[in-house]
Amino acid sequence: MVTRIHPEPAQPALPADLSAVTTDAYRQVKDRLREVITRLGEEGRLRLPSEAELSSALGVSRATLRSALQSLQKEGRIRRLHGHGTFINRHALGLGANLAEAGAFVNLLTEAGHVASVRTADQRVVPLEAGVAASLEIPAGEQALRIERVFAASGEPAVHSVDHFPVRLLGADPRALDPAQSTFEFVERHIGPPVCYSVAEVRPVLPPADVAAALKIPATRPLLRLRHTHIQADEQPVAVTVVHVNDEYLRFSVIRTYLDE
Repeated sequence: MVTRIHPEPAQPALPADLSAVTTDAYRQVKDRLREVITRLGEEGRLRLPSEAELSSALGVSRATLRSALQSLQKEGRIRRLHGHGTFINRHALGLGANLAEAGAFVNLLTEAGHVASVRTADQRVVPLEAGVAASLEIPAGEQALRIERVFAASGEPAVHSVDHFPVRLLGADPRALDPAQSTFEFVERHIGPPVCYSVAEVRPVLPPADVAAALKIPATRPLLRLRHTHIQADEQPVAVTVVHVNDEYLRFSVIRTYLDE
């Protein structure tokens, strides 16, 4: 059976505030495209403007825009049909944070409707235990900078995060480095090239005592634990992050795509 997609009427101009974007930064373009998708989806408009219109409205190059669109397509947020245009995946509208997306928890909590904030609970140098060291492909016992953060949702602790960065990749005094708001920011600021991809293990767990205390929950309250190994483009692991998430504040979805169109 052949499905025919008929042209839609001309779309109204994008919201004026989107034209204020002048940076060519890939992540900011992608974030703005998510805003466009959300707004158009709420209005029941499932077809995105053309690349030329989006490029002009966002003030970015066609190459940067195309990269962001391809990423959103891989995440299942949009579908690109050759000869017909780019369409919002209506089944993905309103879903929680996509587990496949690389997003800082401050951003994910904000997108979930909370007033998000983060504080650094601890920052110190520790010897690596065997499991984390193996993920980083370095010997057990080697030193790493451990950064512990607590992310709040409208003032309530929602996410507990612990990063480990090999000291060999950092400067003379890692404890004095700015912890930044996320693992991704820290890597870019203090190690070098950004994280290219992350490998995650996902498990439901009961919280360790320190996590339960930090999140102000009983030790019998199940949490979602995400254990990420972050890897640069040269295949070098640069960090391991262990995150415990209270799903009262943040829930994840997974969008699986099967066909490139």
